[in-house]
Parts: sequence; structure tokens; C-alpha cells
Amino acid sequence: MRLIRFITVPLALFVISMSIAAQKRSASAAGLEQTIRALDLEAARAVLDHNEKSISRLFAANSVTNNPRNGLTKGSAGVIEAARNGLVDYYKFEREVESVQILGNVAITMGRESIVMKNERGEAGTTYNRRYTNVWMRNGKRWQIVARQASIICQ
Repeated sequence: MRLIRFITVPLALFVISMSIAAQKRSASAAGLEQTIRALDLEAARAVLDHNEKSISRLFAANSVTNNPRNGLTKGSAGVIEAARNGLVDYYKFEREVESVQILGNVAITMGRESIVMKNERGEAGTTYNRRYTNVWMRNGKRWQIVARQASIICQ
């Protein structure tokens, strides 16, 4: 009887501690997913507002975007330049994050975007619906977009 208690009590304590550790990991993962979702929405807002400081913080200097204009936008400087030149100039930019995958120091977000063009290139007022993928990487304590793809959905 003593032997059973000797084994049962430590085993129960071990199972309880493992359960608590698993719950903490799960809560931590959920918190990280919420952080990535918030950063993804913040990046859309930075582009909409032409907020160069935020764009520089959220897009890596060596990032690359496969843009919906059938070209590549290189680095945070390229995103800023596209905004300055009116290529990325929107009345509205809405993003719906549908999926977040976290793989170590990499996070992948996917979803939908809806933009209303503001520029003077004959597209003003035109609404485009897009699918997007952003690849985020943790650089020290900061997450940044290192790759992005956005494609217009055919109507």
C-alpha cells in the first residue's frame, strides 16, 4: 500500500505539472497569434496612411513583395517609394486575416484585402479585391514582413 502511494503521488504531481506547462504554452501561442494578427493589420494601416516610419519598422529593409502590378517591390524603401509615387495610394484598405501559421521565428498570414484606389492614373475610385500572403520573421524582439504576395481576384 505504501509503495502505491509512493508512486501515485509523484505521478499525479508530474501529470498536473505537465498539464499546467501545456496550458501555458497554448496561452503563449494564442498570445503570439494575436500579436501577429495585430501587426498584420498595423502594416495595412501604415500603407494606407503612407506612414514611412511604421513602414520602415514593419517591412524589413531586404523584404520583397510580389505586387499585384506584376512586379517586385524590394525592401521597405520600395514600399515607401511606391507610396510616394502614387502606386500605393488608397481611399480605403481593409484586410481580413484568415489564417496565421507560426513556425518558430517565422509567421505566415493569409487572407483577403479590399482597396479603393485614390491615385490620378485613371483608377481613382476603383475597388480591387485581393488575396494576400505575408511572411513575418522575428528579428531580435521585433517582427517584420520579409516577403509578401498580393493578387487581384478576377471578377
